[in-house]
Amino acid sequence: MNIKILSTSYLGVKNYLVEVEIDISNGMPNFSIIGLGDAAIFESKERIKTSLKNTGYPFEPKKIVVNLSPASIKKEGAHFDLAIAIGILISFGFIEDIYSILDNYLILGELSLTGDVKPVKGIIGAALLAKEMCLKGIIIPSENIIEATFIQNIRIIPIKNILELIEFIKTDSIEELVLNKIKNKNLLTLNLNEVKGQALGKRALEIAAAGGHNIFMIGSPGSGKSMLAKRLPSILPNLDIQQSIESTRIYSVIGELNKIDEIIKIPPFRAPHHTASKASILGGGHNIKPGEITMAHNGVLFLDEFSEFPREIIESLRQPLENESISISRVNEKITFPCKFILIIATNPCKCGLLFDEAGKCSCSSSEIQRYQKKISGPIIDRIDLYVPIKKLDYKELFSTEISESSATVRKRVLSARKIQYSRFHSNKLNSSMSQKEISLFCKLSLEDSLILQSIVKNFSLSARSYDKILKVSRTIADLSGKENIGKKELLEAASYRKYY
Repeated sequence: MNIKILSTSYLGVKNYLVEVEIDISNGMPNFSIIGLGDAAIFESKERIKTSLKNTGYPFEPKKIVVNLSPASIKKEGAHFDLAIAIGILISFGFIEDIYSILDNYLILGELSLTGDVKPVKGIIGAALLAKEMCLKGIIIPSENIIEATFIQNIRIIPIKNILELIEFIKTDSIEELVLNKIKNKNLLTLNLNEVKGQALGKRALEIAAAGGHNIFMIGSPGSGKSMLAKRLPSILPNLDIQQSIESTRIYSVIGELNKIDEIIKIPPFRAPHHTASKASILGGGHNIKPGEITMAHNGVLFLDEFSEFPREIIESLRQPLENESISISRVNEKITFPCKFILIIATNPCKCGLLFDEAGKCSCSSSEIQRYQKKISGPIIDRIDLYVPIKKLDYKELFSTEISESSATVRKRVLSARKIQYSRFHSNKLNSSMSQKEISLFCKLSLEDSLILQSIVKNFSLSARSYDKILKVSRTIADLSGKENIGKKELLEAASYRKYY
């Protein structure tokens, strides 16, 4: 008897349909799984046999062949266990699919040796696939229920063990779970008013949040670069539904979702160490996985001690910063991951880190300083919108009891500026992503201001990309002030954030 069950796997972060075909016939007893499965799939034979035996359905001595189609795509993970097990039970005649469950539901789940169903990765993507295919629903482990129910207008069947699935197939009914609203556990606890002083750094964060601009912070150790960077998400708007689905899907596929929360509603913040491998940051590996830049999608990527990152990684950031995506190619496949994020890079001004120290403790020569700063190439600097020197607090700032603006206050201005941009572009596009045509249309300058900008570009030998960055940042500063046109004040402030050496 030949049975087909619908399941799914994923390439990158996108799910695709997998048909689990099962054929049982007379012959030498054997149980084989074909279709380019990994070790976890190969080992599922023993899990399935043992779990069915312990559930009261012992195997008969038959020849069992399971094919995971399409067979040309490599598959990984134990989430096919449940689909294979239920197909075997139907093939043996233990149950009958009278309600055509197998034709209308995707089935995912890992089996324990006792027949319980364990949670698996990639559930939200599977639910999206089922919805796109106009299926009735998806059958999943009960522990994945919160993640799956984020996708509306599709039936979600949570299963605790294989006996519950058998009962559902027999009756097409299951005890409905009463679900509370999705809890937003991943709330931000950091606040911008916890950072003393650093008015320039806070202003740069506000501009970056409003227009989606990248920041380069350079300063002595202990000056507050990391404190500022970690608080950028606190002034960003929460993710909308589409962004939340995108980010949740990424974390679900790599199995890190439950470490954060069932659903990602706030902008992710990623801060990989400079010793991290190229594959862990950019994505890749033997079985291609998303890297830190993809995990920062719709959020913030913070690269501290940027000068210490391998040059190969630094230069590899060019394409993702321009295209907001990264493509990883292998001989037989090419996978594209999204990576739209605000980049914050931080570094010391010199090898000893004390160049900005007013006490004059820096022991580096001018050639050493220049050599250290040249570790970061010009093309990367060109892709940064805001260059911000961060100096240590002086005595008065350190002991000041004055409370600065809270993240909530700054966030209101950021939201207002973003609403202006959404209205301007008729989409969720931000100023940092403006095209050349949009720059010429929305960043018009008066004759006097145009001459000032020409002088800046000429005197400091700025590139065309730097010229565009100044205009984009000027537009964001004007939006924060609610101004329709860019003025001299906005232009000069934007120009002050360029690196001129």
